[in-house]
Amino acid sequence: MKCYSVALILLLSSTFAFAQSRRFKDYSESAARTEKVPLNAPKTEKQEDVVHVDTDLVTIPVRISDKEGRGVPSVQQSEFRIFENGEEQQVAYFQNEEQPFTVALLLDMSYSTLFKLHDIQAAADLFVSQLRDQDKVMIIAFDEKVRVLCKPTSERKIMRLAIESTKIGSGTSIYTAFDTVLNEQFAKIPGRKAVVVLSDGVDTSSKLATAKSIIEDTTESDILIYPVKYDTFDDVQKNRRKDAAIQYDEDDRAYVVSKAPGRGERAEDYRKADDFLSEVADRTGGRVYKVNSNTNLQKAFSGIAEELRKIYSLGYYPSNGRTPGDSYSIKVRVSRPNLIIRARESQIKVAADKK
Repeated sequence: MKCYSVALILLLSSTFAFAQSRRFKDYSESAARTEKVPLNAPKTEKQEDVVHVDTDLVTIPVRISDKEGRGVPSVQQSEFRIFENGEEQQVAYFQNEEQPFTVALLLDMSYSTLFKLHDIQAAADLFVSQLRDQDKVMIIAFDEKVRVLCKPTSERKIMRLAIESTKIGSGTSIYTAFDTVLNEQFAKIPGRKAVVVLSDGVDTSSKLATAKSIIEDTTESDILIYPVKYDTFDDVQKNRRKDAAIQYDEDDRAYVVSKAPGRGERAEDYRKADDFLSEVADRTGGRVYKVNSNTNLQKAFSGIAEELRKIYSLGYYPSNGRTPGDSYSIKVRVSRPNLIIRARESQIKVAADKK
């Protein structure tokens, strides 16, 4: 009997397109944006951007590592098994070649990170140094506003100039920054994509995007998210104490009056930030790196870069028809023992057909 590693349960949804071609649209180009088009429908400008299929291919990006966290690039197609709702599916598509990737590097420039500014800039430079010539990075800074400092590029000089241009501002719109990347900047970029965000995760000024909307957006994409979390809570509290006012009572006894903590300064805001960063990482198959004085960022960034290059892509054709509104439980197992499977996790349902 074969020994199987622990399965990672995925609840995925797929939107599918139907036509005469046997080609399929890879999930990395966002299957959620494919459309159903009648076979005899005239081709429009919008339809020309859609790759059609005559069957439902479900693709799953998977990362395999050993117990020490090192990537394992040698697992063969025959070692994988896929189960949907407990029923084994035939692995119809397999790819494990190293590929270049595009990363959005999000830099938190809010006032809470004032004392971490140089650390964040140095960390961003360090991440850039881990990349290969064919990898691309876009730099985005955010405070109350979101600024795209450079579009995806392989030019290291352009990246570093963008990093050096960052300045501390007021407000924190991390949800808006995620929304900008997921729904605008990455919308038409093919291939492997990831977000590396250097932040404390606390949002104070996003207007439309919310933690819930961003979590839903990550569920519908195959973009990996790696938060590099800086703990700024103590710095914020020290700064509040410095702003405290000294007053005197009628007996000339001094006492300190400090203002009530505002949005982004409370312990509950930091707990919410922790939950948010953990959830977007877990749902996409990434991981959170918490930064402290003992953190080896070079090792962390090197690991992220290696993970992005060594992703297995598995695909299968569901044996049963899919009902709009239903969710499907997918398990991926590998027959080699002592390996850890990591893949995107989601809890969304199959979308209803558009009328």
